[in-house]
Amino acid sequence: MKRKSLHILFLIFAISFCVFFASGFITEGDAAFGVFKKSASSDTVSFSRFGISHVPRFQDEQLKWAKIDIIHKDKVFSYQDNFIKPTDHLVAEQIFNRRINHNFKEKMEMVSRSLTIGASFKDALLYSFPLLSKSVDRTIKTINRDPVNSKIYFHPDKKPAFHVTREEKGYQIDEMRLYQDIYYALRLDAHARVNITPKSIEPCVTSFDNMRLTHLRAKFKTTYEKSGEGRVHNIKLAMQKINGTRLDAGEEFSFNKTVGARTADRGFKTAKIIMDGKYVDGIGGGVCQASTTLYNAAIRADMEIEQVRNHSLISSYVPPSFDAMVNSGTADLVFKNSGKTPVFIKAYGTSAYCVVEFYGEELPYEIKTKSVVTYRGNPPKDEEIIDFDRKYVSTEAMTGERVRVKHGQGKLSSEGYLQYYDENGNLIESKLVRKDKYLEKQGLVAIAPPLTEKEKVEKEKQRQQKLEQERRERFQFHNERLSVV
Repeated sequence: MKRKSLHILFLIFAISFCVFFASGFITEGDAAFGVFKKSASSDTVSFSRFGISHVPRFQDEQLKWAKIDIIHKDKVFSYQDNFIKPTDHLVAEQIFNRRINHNFKEKMEMVSRSLTIGASFKDALLYSFPLLSKSVDRTIKTINRDPVNSKIYFHPDKKPAFHVTREEKGYQIDEMRLYQDIYYALRLDAHARVNITPKSIEPCVTSFDNMRLTHLRAKFKTTYEKSGEGRVHNIKLAMQKINGTRLDAGEEFSFNKTVGARTADRGFKTAKIIMDGKYVDGIGGGVCQASTTLYNAAIRADMEIEQVRNHSLISSYVPPSFDAMVNSGTADLVFKNSGKTPVFIKAYGTSAYCVVEFYGEELPYEIKTKSVVTYRGNPPKDEEIIDFDRKYVSTEAMTGERVRVKHGQGKLSSEGYLQYYDENGNLIESKLVRKDKYLEKQGLVAIAPPLTEKEKVEKEKQRQQKLEQERRERFQFHNERLSVV
């Protein structure tokens, strides 16, 4: 009997408990708080399970949520304050202490108190409006943009040779200023409207800057119209490898690294080279004319020469002290762009000339060269050869007749100067840049050899034919005079 009475009491208690929860004292958000009890004096509930009391119980009609529109031109980035449902008692305590789920007025009071104790506008707002950071971050990510520099592209074999892109401004939002503006806007109204003007960031390089780099700064050419096919081929091949080079500020140029090894596998042919003071056949002959042409263009373009070496013999295509000998092992032409802007190199060969052009920012002066011979020795005795192959003398030449093939050259010392002229043509500086010595060079004389029996017969035949032709011309002339009389 007693046991049945206990069962009935327990059932009554359970029904009463259900009625208590059904009476509307617990909202959807309160369900995660544990066991609640209603306070008779205020519209709050006690989180008795975890010892937390006075957690506000909001009704939709009592709560005024904040709404913020961040406006930039035609774009609107909106933030809507919402109820945050706690996941456990620790989160619930934080939500209560920071007034996150309190009404708008109480939340703003908490923000103001945070500011008075030294918090930044950002930290103070996010303390009670933690979801606001997502909207602000999205706004910043959408609007912020890095500036885009103008770019320059060099295509030396096209017209025009340069292509310049337009620059683009960048934009940046001052995050701290934005949070400050939001705070003051919320002070006026829970539905805040904040207009933002991002800071404009200028690019470092504009199209105007790049257009200034398209100026022809220097040009130099040498002739090879009397050179053989192999030599001309080698010069043009070297020019092709240099053509289109861009040299940025502070960057070095190496002829050997750019052109590479002069080998048959890489397309170079046999031509005359200088070895031990003499001209001999070698792979890549003529490439020194390419390096010399480049060197003379580089000094006129105000490049800083770091390595240059003269030939052992004087070159025929430039004055003394302005040649640039190169080989794959011991000699290189190296110069550096010591300016603050890039330079561009166009190198090419025509039917008769090797040409190098430098493009870049215009110089405030013009650079010219001056070669001064400080010593000139007498040429050595000519080398004489009997030209049995008739390579230099014709078959009509008399036995012992001499034909000069090459002129001799005595020892020579020289100095090279760079001369700087202003826009009015006035010399403002003359600077010694080189001192060089050149070996003597023997001249070459070909001597007609004695005629062979076959050549004698042929020559006599040609002499008789010539005499017969002369006799006929005299006879014809005599007859013409008689007919006139």
